[in-house]
Amino acid sequence: MATNRVLVGNRSTGGYGLYVSKANSNVLTCDRKDLLFDSSQKRAADVYAGGSQSSIGNTSSQSFLSTGTKDALGYIPLVIWTEDKRGERSLVDGDDEQYRSRGDFIETTTSTIAPKTLGVGISSGGDGGDGIDNRYSGDSCTNIKFMVLKIPCAYGYMTSANFDT
Repeated sequence: MATNRVLVGNRSTGGYGLYVSKANSNVLTCDRKDLLFDSSQKRAADVYAGGSQSSIGNTSSQSFLSTGTKDALGYIPLVIWTEDKRGERSLVDGDDEQYRSRGDFIETTTSTIAPKTLGVGISSGGDGGDGIDNRYSGDSCTNIKFMVLKIPCAYGYMTSANFDT
């Protein structure tokens, strides 16, 4: 049986807007708690979770789901964050000098965030250690503040396998 998941128009409770429901919930009749997106609500309604942490180790992660109170969204959400570390890196090799700012980022799963860095080196020739790595031992994530939004941030999860019911 197909379930209505997306509505652009007039919903009986909420009025005109854009609405997206959770899997197996009919967007036309479900409770507001079963909506992944509800444009009729204040913008804060799009924030699913948030918090702060004084430190996350260079090989650790932080769950953004409060035990017993938050269910996983079923997809990797967009997370906005700020922290003290900036991950700047410079390299001087003979006459060549390279600089990269904001080498830091976080890796997000359906329930955690983890501090990462992009590659070991920054060489444009491809020999600088491409890929995603744990941060260096002295580059733990400090004073992080984050907000988890109800916006999918993983193209591979936005498929019919996860959204058709």
